Amino acid sequence: MSKFGKNIKKIRNVRGLTQTQLADLLEVSRGVISSYEEGRAEPKIETILKTAEVFHLSTDILLSSNVTVNQLSGFSLPTIIQNPVNQLSSGIFSRENSGIFPNNLIFILSDQVEANAYIKPDEIIFAVPHEPVVGKLFVVQSNGVYKIGKVDDYKPNSIILDNSTFSLKESKGLYEVLGIYSPVKDKTPLEKRLASMEHKIKLLEEQLKSQ
Repeated sequence: MSKFGKNIKKIRNVRGLTQTQLADLLEVSRGVISSYEEGRAEPKIETILKTAEVFHLSTDILLSSNVTVNQLSGFSLPTIIQNPVNQLSSGIFSRENSGIFPNNLIFILSDQVEANAYIKPDEIIFAVPHEPVVGKLFVVQSNGVYKIGKVDDYKPNSIILDNSTFSLKESKGLYEVLGIYSPVKDKTPLEKRLASMEHKIKLLEEQLKSQ
């Protein structure tokens, strides 16, 4: 049996999520989350990928390892990015030699996006070019500005995001939002204590291995 159930329970506890809130993020029911946590069911591949995407964890970690607080407190963009500020400002991420992100992934900074209810200052949108899907969160690039919203409807030459219509003829890009990264500025006291305990346990395990 995989460690997925234990890991999503830890994710919930560290992030302060209820089973219902986690279920909404992963687009499953609360009962499904409960069955995973209690070990009564194993996740579908779609749920594993969605969990990895939302919490920026690898599928290997979710299934085979114990997720740590440090891994859940945020993540750093790959060190392969030589000049992240310039690359992020351009909105395009080049990931040669990296297997972490999709080839066509773009990063969109919050200050590039028109005021909205979906992202906060300093957050980063991860998105990929995609055909419109009703009900999904999308970003349209128009007149040098990105506009974000859920797709209400679309036609060959236009798209409606949150009751606002945009011309696809004038658009320079249409992207499906995969996730929104919110930088973690500091850990909570509980997270710090858990991280310290995990570090001590790791040191003890290494000492036992060396004996």
